[in-house]
Amino acid sequence: MNLSQLVEELRRRRVFRVLVAYGIVTFAVLQVVEPVMHGLHLPEWVLSVTVVALGLGFPVAVALAWAFDLKPTGIERTPPVARTSGAGGSGSTGPGLAMVLGALGLAAAAPGLVYYFAWRTGSGQVRTAVLVAGACVLVAAAALFARSRRGAPFAPAAVPAATEAPSTAVLPFADLSPAKDQDYFCDGIAEELLNALCGVSGLRVAARSSSFQFKGKPMDSREISRALGVSTLLEGSVRKAGNRVRVSAQLVNGNDGYQLWSETFDRGLEDIFAIQEEIAQAVVRALKLRLSTQEESRLKRAGTRNLQAYEMYLKGRQFLAGVNENGYRFARQMFKGAIDLDPGFAQAHAGLGDTNFFILQWHLDEVHADVLRAEALAASEEALRLDPELAEARVSHANVLSLLGRADEAERDFQSALVLNPALADAYYYYARHLFAAGRLEEAARRLEEAAERNPDDYSSLCLLVSIRHGEHDARAAEVAVRARAAVDRRLRLNPDDVRALYMGGGAEVMYGDRALGLERLRHAVELQPTDFGTLYNAACGYANGGEYELALDMLDRAVATGRGFRRWMEQDADFDPLRGSPRFQEILARVKG
Repeated sequence: MNLSQLVEELRRRRVFRVLVAYGIVTFAVLQVVEPVMHGLHLPEWVLSVTVVALGLGFPVAVALAWAFDLKPTGIERTPPVARTSGAGGSGSTGPGLAMVLGALGLAAAAPGLVYYFAWRTGSGQVRTAVLVAGACVLVAAAALFARSRRGAPFAPAAVPAATEAPSTAVLPFADLSPAKDQDYFCDGIAEELLNALCGVSGLRVAARSSSFQFKGKPMDSREISRALGVSTLLEGSVRKAGNRVRVSAQLVNGNDGYQLWSETFDRGLEDIFAIQEEIAQAVVRALKLRLSTQEESRLKRAGTRNLQAYEMYLKGRQFLAGVNENGYRFARQMFKGAIDLDPGFAQAHAGLGDTNFFILQWHLDEVHADVLRAEALAASEEALRLDPELAEARVSHANVLSLLGRADEAERDFQSALVLNPALADAYYYYARHLFAAGRLEEAARRLEEAAERNPDDYSSLCLLVSIRHGEHDARAAEVAVRARAAVDRRLRLNPDDVRALYMGGGAEVMYGDRALGLERLRHAVELQPTDFGTLYNAACGYANGGEYELALDMLDRAVATGRGFRRWMEQDADFDPLRGSPRFQEILARVKG
């Protein structure tokens, strides 16, 4: 180990912090001992003993800081630095353990020294007092170590109860790059980790839409944990410079903010998938979960070794998440670019299939529709050929098949995706949409309920479920509406101008809540996006349920005038039942393509 490696290892093990802390404690002790010694007329050798004892405690504290960590779960040996890691963090909460044990070592050494000097001076009373004090110190030390071996914490850190199901949320990673231009890269790493952890049975993972809403918001980890209903948070930062990347990650106890695990990886960009896999595995270990062979394979994100292809893929995912026409166009360019650079990149092929599916579903490019259909099918099939176990590729292929009218094949792929990754909320959501368009409303409702179970903040699934239950005159609609309105309210508290939350929540309020509030939310959504098909369409649904029929027809007319729409969906949408007898509604519907 060279000098730089030694310094890095000392930093990783928090030894420098111990040196500083021990120096402060030493100074404080000497400042107290001297006046007390003179005030009580103690002999001069007491000061000498104190200095010697502090000196003896110093190497004890340093040695223990090097060897052990103090974690919320108790005392643990500091693991050696991983062979594949550059710089790593031990996961220690600071120098607390070393200072506690160093103090014990100091207290254990001091009575012996004091007893020796007292024997030399012939003070029997001092000898007796020292023997009693020494015995108390040894008993206390033994109790502390015994408690630590049972897993009790030295620090007041509450560990999630053993009976509580482990749960976590992956927060967006912070961009610490010099130019602050790696936002897409940071989000991509967090999303990849989230997708990997979703495949671990027994672990509940908050959905991206829930955890990413806290991006850029300075909130305490305990507040975020309570808001998301999870026991732990995975957070971190990324610093990217040239072909090097430093990723720091930590798993935080949501009850008290203590770190359960932390590590820093300083590697070449070509190791980014290995870093993601190691972080996911560390989280699983910290939460004491057992993995099946299939679950272990889900943590492996094979990806690509081409750095430029990976960056283009991440940018594509970011554009796709924007859910707007320009975003889809840019996403398609990014995914195609990533495939050109690495034709074996399965996730990029699946991303291209997803993008073309959305463009085709909403008729955003009728001129090139035939080309897009062929490209979407070929891309999703290639993704499956490259990685048959990739659940996201199954969902992509299923969506394309559903769009092409190959319903039975699509259903088989949706079901395969659920087997491959039972926690993938998107699989339930898009399967539900496929069933809804086919008129299988009760089955669609069950899938939406499953999606919402995996993510209670998924207001999209809940609001669609309200619409289905309401259309069937099902008494359960009111109960679902309570959950949907609460999820929308949570979202709007963090982002009052979230258009999708406004129009979907507005519809639920009109049906089962505050009608005036619902109408106001619909109006505000249209004001923010007056030409967006999705906004106009869903505003029409809300106005129809609120009895504002002419306004609903106006909104629907404007929506269809954009050239978009999904006729099969509109024919099944119970929100328009009050309008179906209107000649104007039938005229509008006739203008919508299949």
